[in-house]
Formats: sequence, structure tokens, C-alpha cells
Amino acid sequence: MRRFSTLLAAILLFYTSSAQNANSKDVSYKAQTTFHKKVYSNEYPLRKLPVADRSTYSATEYASRAPMRNPKPKERVWFPGEWEEVQAVIITPMYDYRIPGYEDIVQLYATPVIGGLADYYYEDDEIYMLVGAGPYIVRMDTISDRGKVFFHLMDGIQTGGAQAWVHVEEPADTVLVYETLERMNLRHDNLRFFFGPGNSVWYRDCGPICFYYGDQDSLAMLDFVYSRHRRPLDDSIPSLLHRQMGIPNYMTGVFWEGGNCLVDGAGAVVSSDAVYTINADTIGQIAWNGRDTSSIHYTYKPALTATEVKQALHDMLGQRATIIVPRYLYDGSTGHIDLYADAYDENGFVFSEMPSQYSSWVDYAIELNNIDTLCSFNSLFDRNYYRMGTLPFPSDNNGKYFKSQEIYNKRYSRSYSNHTFVNNVILQPCFSEVGADGMPTADWDRANIEAISKTYPGYTIYCVDIRSFDGLGGAIHCVTKQIPADNPIRILHKNIHDTINTGIMTSIPVSAIITNRNGIEYAELNYRKNSGQWQTVSLTGNGNRWYGEIPLQDTDAEDNFVEYWFKATSTDGKSITKPITAANGGYYSFSTSRSVPVDSSMFDFDTDPMPMEKITFEMGMSWLTPDTTHYRGPATAVTQPWENVNPGQIRIDKSEHKIYLETDLKEGVSYTYVIIDMSGRTLLKGSLDGIGSATYPIGYDRLGNGIFNVVVYNTSHRITYRLFIK
Repeated sequence: MRRFSTLLAAILLFYTSSAQNANSKDVSYKAQTTFHKKVYSNEYPLRKLPVADRSTYSATEYASRAPMRNPKPKERVWFPGEWEEVQAVIITPMYDYRIPGYEDIVQLYATPVIGGLADYYYEDDEIYMLVGAGPYIVRMDTISDRGKVFFHLMDGIQTGGAQAWVHVEEPADTVLVYETLERMNLRHDNLRFFFGPGNSVWYRDCGPICFYYGDQDSLAMLDFVYSRHRRPLDDSIPSLLHRQMGIPNYMTGVFWEGGNCLVDGAGAVVSSDAVYTINADTIGQIAWNGRDTSSIHYTYKPALTATEVKQALHDMLGQRATIIVPRYLYDGSTGHIDLYADAYDENGFVFSEMPSQYSSWVDYAIELNNIDTLCSFNSLFDRNYYRMGTLPFPSDNNGKYFKSQEIYNKRYSRSYSNHTFVNNVILQPCFSEVGADGMPTADWDRANIEAISKTYPGYTIYCVDIRSFDGLGGAIHCVTKQIPADNPIRILHKNIHDTINTGIMTSIPVSAIITNRNGIEYAELNYRKNSGQWQTVSLTGNGNRWYGEIPLQDTDAEDNFVEYWFKATSTDGKSITKPITAANGGYYSFSTSRSVPVDSSMFDFDTDPMPMEKITFEMGMSWLTPDTTHYRGPATAVTQPWENVNPGQIRIDKSEHKIYLETDLKEGVSYTYVIIDMSGRTLLKGSLDGIGSATYPIGYDRLGNGIFNVVVYNTSHRITYRLFIK
């Protein structure tokens, strides 16, 4: 205890002397740990930094309401729904940032500000104190329950047929990711890495909102300013993707977080009014000149009114409808809509609904109002959004109700709807240990997951015990972000549901919008009645509209239960179904009856979709500027010292197609080497025996030309060489 007091006193002394010499405005606020998502966005870090004056602020340092000279993409755009096909999901393993020399003192930790420089904090019983600044040590968490969650999610992403795009601090970390997945007996055959320093794990909030544009359905990203705790390294994640994955990025000075964004895939966006609050102040993101750390400062941003914010969201991604609903007050202090709702498809939503036992809670009334509000708006088919299902509300660990909304907010903020679609898989939070059958072991938790499975027919429910996230204000949806598929086949359909009166009809008309950049070769409707044999009807195309009919025979019983789904194939041979889970039992369904009253709200016999020009739109470019950034500053932070190990150098002998690693390793210690390409794939792997000074030949015939990382490591040491082969 005395040692800890001495260390803390030394750090406090360092901070006091630094603060006395700092020439900055006193912007002092409550701090939070890097990992924490809670505490509303207008509470800034404790760090004392200058704030740029508006009169001297460089126009190039923020992009807000400044028109582009050459606006692109000027073609019509659309934002796909989360239930649509994805090629990848971005995620990061959890990192622990520590102060060099004090790594084992739990109450002391580092919060990166820029690459290589962190603020030092002391935490005790939720009291946070800034005690210094300097370099930091980065350690990937592969051991704790919370750290393991991210590796299970990587496995689930691959299970869904998508590639896990894993952000790591440095190339050498790719080895640890592979080894951890292998040790946990999880999939590791479809990974891709991108590199750079980071702040935390909330990639839903800081990651890009992807969209398609133009006749070729080209993929691009919309990059809002990430406001939570002013984490500039996480705010740069879309720029990292832009530079390392080659996806165009369009930046805006509007503050918004992806957890507060819900799109219907057809020109409508839903958000809570938390987006108004975070745009109402004038303190922007942290910035610096890339060279001198004394230049670090809070940027100035113009305060936006609620009208301006709603207009910005309308112009950029919700031109058919921009819907703003009241935020929850006890949802973990985020104000994010993804804690209690998700868009099932273009026709409606699924909601997490509180039981009546919570009717005295403030959020109970807000919830009912928001559900009624959303379901009062029209979908693209000019009918009200449909309530596609209700998810159960989680319980305490013992399966009982939470004692109060204050306890729920502070300790739990649990939600089953904070899940992620990955093609035909749902990465699903649960709140007890997951058994060998992939289901939670607590009876109440299992029953809830079984109910969720019925709400999402055909989906594989990939359960992850998320209790280690309790009280943090987020879960699976918050730490994952989908990258839509290349060359998408898009099917929009006005689904038939509930019970309809067929009267004297001899067939039921169906139609859909079906598009692909290469054109649609063939489309069909598959249906069956009363669980009988499946029948196939070819659809007739007229431009992007496709039509067909489900026949009704005179011999049909008066009451029928009808299930149906679509399949479309493009001219280049790609096929997709709608729903995407049709192969596993995810069908549209409805009942027919000749005796029930006709209700036009259920089925109006007009299935023609809206024209495409009402669904896609030209993005309002006055809010945007293209991302032309280049990486500035160190890519890595402080690493472990190599003590008496001489890392040596690499030389290439092209005539022999060999790399010679000349190094001096500690005797009696074994090392492993791996050669990794810039996408993170391991191309070569081998071992080096610690025999002192030696030269190790490594053949590189399989590598080809390019830039590679050669990582030499063992359990306590690691170093990375950069290798260029022309």
C-alpha cells in the first residue's frame, strides 16, 4: 500500500508540474475509462486542453456545412439494411492500456489520446483522476471473460459466411489473434486485418455507415464525428479503412454514433433525439498537427440546432423519411436506439418490450410511445411499418426482475435486441454461460433465446455470454459493424402477412423490386400451402419490377396457411433468396379465409412497389467532404523491451529467393517467426532456436512482390521487421 501511495504521489507531482507549465484553457470534466461507453456524450474528458477559437480555426480541420468543390458520389445512393448480405464485419480485440513501470497497479491505467501518447488516470470506486501523461504499453486481452467475447464474435462472424476485419494496434498482434482463436478452438480461416492505434472497442459507434452509389452499386462510407469521450483514434477508424481497404470515405462535421442509427434499407432513417444534444455544443474532436504534442487541442465546431441536425440526416441518408424519437433515460446513458429496436426488413421493426412489472419506470412510457410512433410512419410501400415481433426483456442473474430502473441503468443496461445480423446468422447476447449445444444454460435465459429464435425464423442464433458487459451501456451490436456485400442483389418486397380475405379471387398477386448492377437473369417465387409440397412460379420482369401470382384452386380449403420466398439470379450467376434465411426455414407467411372481414391495412391487393427514384436519392453533399487523409504520427505505442536480445536485421538475396534474418537471440530460448502480408494473412511460419548470434535463411518463393511484416516472437518478446520485395 505504501509503494502504491509513493507511485501515485510521484505521478501526481509530475502532473502538477506539467499543468503549471501548460498554456491552455481550463476545460475540466469528469473522465471515464477508455472501455466504458456510459456517461452521455457532452461530458468531456478531464484532460486540460486548449480549444481552438472560431476566428483562427482552420477550415480544413473540420468538415461542417462547407460545400465540396467537386461533389462525389453525385449518383443516386441507397443505404442497405442490416439484414441484407454482408461481406465483412469490423471488430477489434480488447486492449489494455497501461503505464510503463506500473502495469500491475489495477487502479492506474492509460487512455490513448494520440498514437504513442496517453493520459494517465487513477480510478477508485468510480472516482477518476487525471494524474499525468506520457507513453503507454498496449496489451491485448485474451484471458478475461470480457476479452474472450471478441474472439467468440470473430468466430460467429466467420460462421455467418463473412470475413472478420480485425483492427489491431500493430502487425505483430495478428499472430496473437490467430493463436488465441486456435487455442479457444474457434474459426480463424477468414480473417483480414487493418492496423493503427485505437482507443476502445465500440466500433458500431465510431465505424462508418456504408452505402452504395451509382449504376455499379459502388461501395463507400459515410463518416460522422465520433463524439463519445472525444476518442480521436477511434474517430479515425473509417479513415483507416479508407486507406488500407480502399473504400472511399466521405466525412461530415456532424456528430453522431452508429448505435443511434437505424435504417430501413429504402431511404428512411430512425434515431433518438440524443443526436440533437451531442450537436448542440461547440467543443469538437481532439486534433493535433501530427508532429508536436503541444499542439493537441479540442477543435471548435459550430453548434447545430435540432432543425439543422434533422436536415443533415435527411440530406445524407434519410430523404424518404427522417424519424427522430425520444431517447430512453435509463438505457446505460447512451441514448442509442439499438438497445431496444432493430429493423427486421423494409416492412417493419422488432422491439424489446419491458414487462408490465416495470410500468412505473420512466422508460416504460417512452418505449410504448416510440413503438406507436415508429409504427405510425409509412414504409416504402405506403403502408404503416409493421410490428414484426417483440423480444423478451432480460432478467437479473437469478432470473428475477430488476429492483429499480436506477439499478438496471447502473449495473446492467441489458438488451436482447443489441445483436448483429451476419447474413443468416445472428450474433446474440445472452446472460448465462453458453453450453455445448450453443444455448444459454440458465433456464430463463434459454427460454428467452428460444422465443427470439421464433421471432427470427431460419436464422442461426450464435449465443455469446455478455454478462461481462453489464453496466457498460452496450453489447454485441455496439462492438461490431457490417461492411455490405460487393455486387449486391437487392430484393424489396411488400410482404403479405396476417389473415386476408381472398373473396372470389383466383390468385394472389405478388411483386418485388429486384436489382443488380449486371442485371437479373431469372427470378422466381416459391410457395406452399398448409406445409405441403413447394411450388415454383417464374416471375415476369418489367425493368426492376418483377411480378407473379400464387394461384388459388377451387378445391382449396376455405382456410389456408401460405408460406413463400423469392430467389433471384443475376446475369453473372450470383443468386440470393429473400428472406436471406429461406434455405433454413425463414419464409414469409400469411393465412387466407373467405369469411373474415376485408381489412385493407393487412392486404390491399396492390403489391406494386414504389418507383426506384423514391427509394434511392442524391446525397446532400453540402455537409460532406472527401477523405484525402494520410496517416500522421506513430503507428505503435511503447512495446516490451528486448532486454539483451539484439533484433538484428533482414537482408534479401534475390538470386536464391531467400531472406536472411541476422539476429542474436538469447541462448536456450525458442522463437517463432511468421511472415504476414498487409491484409493480415500468415504466409509462412517457422521456428528459430535461441543459439546466440546466427543467420537464419528463409525461402520466400511463395510471397511474390509486395510489402510484408516478419514477426519474431516468443512468450515474452516480440519484434516486427518490414520487408519489401519487388
